[in-house]
Amino acid sequence: MENEACIQKRYGVISFTSFIIGIICFFTVFITPIRIGNIGNLTGGYITFFLTVAGIVLSVMGILKKSEKKMISIISLVFSSSFFIFWVIIITLLLTGEIEWPRRIIR
Repeated sequence: MENEACIQKRYGVISFTSFIIGIICFFTVFITPIRIGNIGNLTGGYITFFLTVAGIVLSVMGILKKSEKKMISIISLVFSSSFFIFWVIIITLLLTGEIEWPRRIIR
């Protein structure tokens, strides 16, 4: 019989970091008092986009790592994708007529 080392799966730094970034992404996209993305500010858009990319990359790294549990990484992947989920919701609402197309007043 072969002696195989039993690898204990546990949550690592990658999982917790991606989870924290995912929570920050969710708050900056959906929670109104601290929303910095999608308000017309270019800096807020860049911050939200880079946090989204960093969260997704860390989540995928946590999912692919064999020595880590996957649950926190999967949850953080959903939270980190909130920027894209927001735009899917907005486009769906626009196409179904639930919200009106924005009008710009040119003076």
